[in-house]
Amino acid sequence: NAAHPLLKDIKVRQAISLAIDRPGIAQAILREPKAAATQLFSPGMAEWHVPGLQPLVRDPGRARQLLQEAGWAAGADGLLRKDGRPFKLTLRTFSDRPEQPPMATAIQAQLREVGLDVAVAIVNASDIPAGHQDGSLELALVARNYALVPDPIGSLLQDFSPQGGDWGAMGWQSAQVTSALESLSTTNDPARRSRLRGALSTVLQAELPLIPVAWYQHT
Repeated sequence: NAAHPLLKDIKVRQAISLAIDRPGIAQAILREPKAAATQLFSPGMAEWHVPGLQPLVRDPGRARQLLQEAGWAAGADGLLRKDGRPFKLTLRTFSDRPEQPPMATAIQAQLREVGLDVAVAIVNASDIPAGHQDGSLELALVARNYALVPDPIGSLLQDFSPQGGDWGAMGWQSAQVTSALESLSTTNDPARRSRLRGALSTVLQAELPLIPVAWYQHT
């Protein structure tokens, strides 16, 4: 929820991303090292994957630096506080896909390494969109297959609409992303579509309304 007081600072979202050990999760939990995501769209989605995009990596030191720049300081227990308020959030996920609870637990431990106190709640899958709608959702780990159809534009229009979709961005919008998606849904010019896809991916990579962890392996 990018509108949440603890998550609205882009530096905090970048720090969360930098704390996550994607190769470790891909190797130890998913048993597929190539699943570690470096951006939202996998290389298998050739038209959407942007080879030159600065990849998502793990850098706990940089994560701590960004959190410090955002005003967070570690207490005696190593956990971060700001103006007397602890950095404490709940990450919801569900067990319909059995890999998700252990992935959530791994992410919980990795975030704690940089001072973020995150509880994991195993809920019904329906609790994710419900929490999105009623505003109670803070963080969620979900599975979203953009490669289910040849062109994911329909799913993207839902996930990154100004209102946000049930399984997509929450509390975040971008005029550039909205414009790119509208243009992609109405133009067939290959060169223009390529430029628009690159612009879209660049904004999502920089602002992280969603934080990619692992690329979907099922087709």
